[in-house]
Amino acid sequence: MLLFTLNIVSQKHKSSKMGQTTLEELKMTVYAKDSSASAVVLYEHTNRYPDKFNDETPRTDYYYRIKILNKSSFNLADIVVNLYKKQKITNISAVSYNLKENGTIETTILLNKDIFTVKEDENWVIKKFTLPNIKEGTVIEYKYSILSPYLSIKDWNFQSDIPKIKSKFDAAILGNYTYHIKLVGPLKLNFNEVTVDKKCVFIEGIGSGACVIYNYSMNDIPAFKEENYMLSKKNYISRLTFDLKSSTSYRGVVKNLTTTWEQADESLKKQFFNNQTSKKKYFKKNIPDSILNTENNLIRAKQVYSFIQNHYSWNNKNWTNEDAKVKKAFKEKTGNVGEINISLYNSLKAANIDANLLVLSTRDNGMPTKLFPIIYDYNYVIVKATISNKEYYLDATDKFLPFGQVPVRALNGEARVISFKEDGEWTVLKPFQKSTKSTRLSLKLDKNGEFSGTLNIKRTGYSAANKRKEIAGINEEDYLSEFESENVDIEVEEYKVRAEKDIKKPLQESFNITIFKSDQLKNKVRINPFFFERIKENPFKLKERTYPVDFAYPRKSNYSLSLKIPENYKITQLPKDIAIALPNNGGRFILKTVQKNNLITLFIRFSIHKKSYSSEKYFTLKEFFKQIVIAESADIILEKTI
Repeated sequence: MLLFTLNIVSQKHKSSKMGQTTLEELKMTVYAKDSSASAVVLYEHTNRYPDKFNDETPRTDYYYRIKILNKSSFNLADIVVNLYKKQKITNISAVSYNLKENGTIETTILLNKDIFTVKEDENWVIKKFTLPNIKEGTVIEYKYSILSPYLSIKDWNFQSDIPKIKSKFDAAILGNYTYHIKLVGPLKLNFNEVTVDKKCVFIEGIGSGACVIYNYSMNDIPAFKEENYMLSKKNYISRLTFDLKSSTSYRGVVKNLTTTWEQADESLKKQFFNNQTSKKKYFKKNIPDSILNTENNLIRAKQVYSFIQNHYSWNNKNWTNEDAKVKKAFKEKTGNVGEINISLYNSLKAANIDANLLVLSTRDNGMPTKLFPIIYDYNYVIVKATISNKEYYLDATDKFLPFGQVPVRALNGEARVISFKEDGEWTVLKPFQKSTKSTRLSLKLDKNGEFSGTLNIKRTGYSAANKRKEIAGINEEDYLSEFESENVDIEVEEYKVRAEKDIKKPLQESFNITIFKSDQLKNKVRINPFFFERIKENPFKLKERTYPVDFAYPRKSNYSLSLKIPENYKITQLPKDIAIALPNNGGRFILKTVQKNNLITLFIRFSIHKKSYSSEKYFTLKEFFKQIVIAESADIILEKTI
């Protein structure tokens, strides 16, 4: 017992203590290795170990010391800790340090009355506090401990959106638990040591037990810079991940928690779908006979999809792996992703359509690993229907997507097909329908400097779905008011929309418009002809990007302008024709202008042909968009002749 006490106390002593702030840290006004940083983590440390005084429950001590350099990072003083079910928080301590005019340190301690508890729901409690007396130059220091009976270990993020000088992770894990431990991201560890303490714990009647001691640290960690067109930053930030692999009882019985994908598939079928995949009879009673009696399989499947799609309203919650209740959800006409799409699966089976379920991780949830099964990585479920040897991927949560088109949030690498007859398999989800946008503008310029004419926009794929969703959520008057607010020089005289609710067809909008550019034409007139769809700034600005560019899906847009100018003006300058392309048919931009008397016709063809581009292609892509910005900044110049 003495050995037990000494070893556990030794591990506990590895936890960082409060009161480490120095005058040098308070005098810092800029972080030398990143002068743009609004704050910097001076030191952070977590230490996990069995807590002798709480029945060896795993305890994790957290410590943070952060320098706030300017007010844009004042929010770092707002601390939120999420606690799941049986987790408990203890030993909260927080202090703010400021530099007085006389060069001494002023300390302000967080009071217990300023620590708040909020019960989110039956599973989650939030503990909140805000460090006091925050100013530019403040150093905040705080710590707390979490006691958790659960075996999962939270990822440790070495990298975040502010730089860090030092980040450290220590853990003593009982030897009867084994984890897959993985370092994600491009950065390297400065310290990496794994040892074994054979006398880590003492269990009465059994004897000493061993712990594996993990020590990791990283120094001088740059901030992770987010940019447009990326998957979840969780995929790319440097972090440690821990996935429980197996546990061994004190009698030596090993329980493998993640073994093969075949076994994981069985767990998904039996446990995670909550016995909700055998409700074929229930849905057969609730689907109209007119649908079930349709002879053509594809038409029947489309009708089933439309029936479920329009019956439900999605509650914006993803698949929760445990609480799907399809009968209850069907009666209430609302549900989460699991309830809606498992209902679709049952309905297709009731209609004698070959269907399977697919599990996946959404774009904002991170890419799941394929090296070994971690079924908790998946937060979404959709349906695969096979008709005449052709596969269709279906998600009935979005009322604006046609049969076969899954939401953009589901386009995140590979999905796992869960077959109830055969072995599971992997598949890559791709858009079923092309996403295009065609903008046609026909204008006439009068002597008062007003452009009048028509604007026609035709959309397909995700472009059409997004616009339908926008139109459906607002009345026409408010929609046009927002359109005019976004385009301050434009006034809409008349508006029509076609196929607004027919999601199988392209969405088409027609506007009669007037554009006000100047009070009256002068001797020399400068016009930027890219009234719509202009790319005004490069979406890619980083000096270096270490993660891929992900557009989610290919897209194509066309822009055409027919502009008639007054007879008493001549054209002295037009935008230069240009044709640029990304390597390996990755994308293309073409700009061409044609002049015939006083009629100017301008065409643009812009396309991105691939879903994603590696980080090695970043500078090529950045230059591609740079040239587009330059091309679309060019003006038409007119000069008065009489």
